[in-house]
Amino acid sequence: MPQITVKGLTDEEMKRISTPLIPQLAEAIGCPEDWLILELSHSTFYSQGQQVKGFPIVEVSWFDRTDEVRQKVAQIIRDTVLGQGYSLVQVIFTTLYQEKFYEYET
Repeated sequence: MPQITVKGLTDEEMKRISTPLIPQLAEAIGCPEDWLILELSHSTFYSQGQQVKGFPIVEVSWFDRTDEVRQKVAQIIRDTVLGQGYSLVQVIFTTLYQEKFYEYET
């Protein structure tokens, strides 16, 4: 926890950014690195009936953090993704509520 889903990047870009990104995010969030896994969700983008080149969208689902932590995480993601040559990245935060979150382990 948190869960981080990325759309619009290639497998190679994800491999490149995961190494520096995870320790930076863990420090900003204040959690162990092994709590963070990046999921790449392959997407195809369309506009006006045509397939078009998309842009990165990063969705962070987590238990609520302070504005300062959220802004720091957004900046880390922004800088890392824009460093791959993109001119646009969207970072979307979804707040999960502990009383509505269940995790089972055997």
